[in-house]
Amino acid sequence: MNKKCLIGLTLLIALVVFPLKGYSANVYRVQLFFGLSLPQGGSVSYYDWQLFLEEEIAKTFDGFNVVDSIGFYKGKPERSKIVTIVLDQDDMPKVIKLGKVYAAKFHQESVMMVKTPVLDWRFIAPASAPVLAPQ
Repeated sequence: MNKKCLIGLTLLIALVVFPLKGYSANVYRVQLFFGLSLPQGGSVSYYDWQLFLEEEIAKTFDGFNVVDSIGFYKGKPERSKIVTIVLDQDDMPKVIKLGKVYAAKFHQESVMMVKTPVLDWRFIAPASAPVLAPQ
């Protein structure tokens, strides 16, 4: 085997093996897409969303992010909320339950979930403080 092939093979192995190490922690970024349109017309009110946020999401997860969005379903625009959570594989049943609770409460066909492996994550503190490791 010539030197170029050996270097190429080494790089290929490194690209395959090293990312797998990141997956071994079983840490994921989960995004939940909550549609706010109601099937019978109208939409989930600000008050009802806030109540769901406080009573369900905030009581289930210590940290998360919420973004207002416009999604499209069957060609029609729909206000929605995207909730992003970084979590361990063991917390996935909580995510599934949360989606089911929302779908039942607001008569939704479903809540879309996207689960992506996280290779690295950390909390970055001011320069004067040490970098905090994930908890």
